[in-house]
Amino acid sequence: MSSSSSRRSLRPRSHAAELQGEAGNGGGVWPEPFVEALARKVALAAADGGGSLAAAPAVVTVFQVCSTWRTVSESEILWEALTRYVWDKTETTRRTQSWRDEYIRLHLTASNFHRNKAKYTSIEYEVSSDSSGNGVGAACRCLALSPGYLAVGFFDGAVRVFSLTSKECVSSMKPEHENRLGPLSRAIAGIVIYERTVVFASFDGSVFVGGILSGNVRCAHLGNVVNDGTLVDFTGCERFWVGLYAGIPGHACHIWDAVTEQLVFNAGDITDSEALRGWHLLTEQAERIGRVRVNNDGILLTATRGKLAGFELQTYGLPPFVREEVALDEQELIVESVDVNKDRFLTASVNGAARVRRITDFEDVCGFSFDEVADNNSTSTASSSSNNNNHNNRKVLGALNTWQAFLCVDGAVHAWDAHSGVLLHRLDEQMGEVFDLVADDEHVAGCAVDTGIHLWSFRP
Repeated sequence: MSSSSSRRSLRPRSHAAELQGEAGNGGGVWPEPFVEALARKVALAAADGGGSLAAAPAVVTVFQVCSTWRTVSESEILWEALTRYVWDKTETTRRTQSWRDEYIRLHLTASNFHRNKAKYTSIEYEVSSDSSGNGVGAACRCLALSPGYLAVGFFDGAVRVFSLTSKECVSSMKPEHENRLGPLSRAIAGIVIYERTVVFASFDGSVFVGGILSGNVRCAHLGNVVNDGTLVDFTGCERFWVGLYAGIPGHACHIWDAVTEQLVFNAGDITDSEALRGWHLLTEQAERIGRVRVNNDGILLTATRGKLAGFELQTYGLPPFVREEVALDEQELIVESVDVNKDRFLTASVNGAARVRRITDFEDVCGFSFDEVADNNSTSTASSSSNNNNHNNRKVLGALNTWQAFLCVDGAVHAWDAHSGVLLHRLDEQMGEVFDLVADDEHVAGCAVDTGIHLWSFRP
């Protein structure tokens, strides 16, 4: 063996060089499906090791092997597969002209989230003419996001829908129904928004369906506070609507078939210990008693400060348990922090610990502490030990998207990596006393008592 060939064998080779060597001069005759399969394998390996953002540079390395392999970069079959595998997208349609463009859009959006590159908007709206007569003014209470719209529910019973493109109000709905057993019985408990339909429910248990573009609204279910208690949270999807009640033992969960609008389940005891607090919500602004969230696979997550439970919603009748967990005193849940995204969910506890877990088995994905950011946000001169004794007084709200977990602690929103638990950044704007926080894979939104509606768009 010559000395020159020995030197070549000892020289380190890049990944691209290894691929080039494997392809050799015969790379041009390799079947296109083989190259596509190799590109998918490289992308998935990179994503598993370094996150979704690492997949694109790895795939580019494959395309650099030779000109023939570069032509595979135009394959729509490849980019559709990469979009589904790397970004965990199950939608059958894309939002751009090609799957390659769709992949690029998702990559740039995720990069914007990671780098905290957002466009901030403070959304303005008109106050209802009778909002001052209900004792709470026009304060926002809850939010819901869809790919095109942001829906906002108010204490006075109104729901306004804003375009995420123009930031303008496209419809305003305020059903005419009387106050029942308290001035806050009309307050909006929760909102479901899909396509061009918005479904929302009030504290008195009434459920309404409205058209986003038309602004028309109708009552799908008339509430009965005396028999069911106060509706404290409401969520759902195109298949199910779910309401969480407190006030009457044994009536915690109500489930509707979203297609027929028929009530198919009315039972549960998760809020039985919160009955008195449920009645108080009709007369006074107070912290949330419970949360309900539904993921894409029809798993329902219910939470109070003392209990967390998951259910399958595939069949009617009593939903089977996925898992149930009772919190210890020092680990009581902060109800406002609970959120679900796909197969994971976020919780935060009064002891300053937050966790992202799998919804199917409650196993940890990652965990992190928000004590440090809470102390940094505090303007109090109290000692650290005093702050630790006042965990219960913190206002903490949570939201979860595909990539990040967001916690709004005392009006400031911080982001953690939802897979590693690493603290990434803090959103620049302070909101004040916040009532709700939501996030999807393009936006983060919050509503506050004095500062209104806040929207951060991470679209490229």
